[in-house]
Amino acid sequence: MKRDFGLLLLRLGAGVTLMAHGYPKLFGGPEKEPPQPVAGALGPNFAPAVKQDGPESFAQALAQMGVPEPQVAAVLAGLAEFGGGLGLALGLGTRPAGLVAAANMAVAARKVHWPQGFYGQGGYEFPFLLGVVGAALALTGPGAISLDRLLGRD
Repeated sequence: MKRDFGLLLLRLGAGVTLMAHGYPKLFGGPEKEPPQPVAGALGPNFAPAVKQDGPESFAQALAQMGVPEPQVAAVLAGLAEFGGGLGLALGLGTRPAGLVAAANMAVAARKVHWPQGFYGQGGYEFPFLLGVVGAALALTGPGAISLDRLLGRD
């Protein structure tokens, strides 16, 4: 039971964090506002991030980095973070969600954060950690406290 509770905590922590980073990429934009309970829970930096980001803005940033098909890549990255995070948090499709999150974080670490090195502001330590957690959950599965287990999928 301790193992299952530990996996639940790991899934919730990584899942909510990934969702918070994916939400602005998918649903953000200059005139967009996050739901007030979400903005309140995630703190004062979340609403400005939602207004600043969005699929178009994120696609422009990806284009500047030389990412091919930046509009498609922007949506896929947002889905990987928001959808993968939701899957991890719920323990639903945990293994594929973990793999998708790990792959997306590997790309983010290499394309965006690599020049700053591992440690410090802008470094790749954060996407590296989220990617490792995603990979670990893909390998271990969600544990007993999950929708996967409830549905007999793991």
